[in-house]
Amino acid sequence: MTDDSRHDEILNEPPAELDGARVLWWAWSGERPFGELPGAPDDERWIHGFAICRYSGSTTCYRFSCNSRWEVVQDATYDDEEQAKESLPAQYDRDRVTWNRVIDDGRESL
Repeated sequence: MTDDSRHDEILNEPPAELDGARVLWWAWSGERPFGELPGAPDDERWIHGFAICRYSGSTTCYRFSCNSRWEVVQDATYDDEEQAKESLPAQYDRDRVTWNRVIDDGRESL
């Protein structure tokens, strides 16, 4: 018998990179999305994950909004990580967002 809850937890973590940018922070909604991206196609409409990322050599941070498969469906740029985390649009359930920091290829919840 396997521990399915641990298996699900691992599957819900993003890859180390999204669209070629290194993931620094991430948040996952679980089965119920954080919210809806109005006007997006059905497979991109429901946002389940957020990731704060940085491209190599860049000082700019990106907040990626992702579907249930960690595919980026929207991005926004910010000067720093805290600004990116704090400025979630009003259409998302911000109270449910728990940011997890990536540390040396490990994960830490804050």
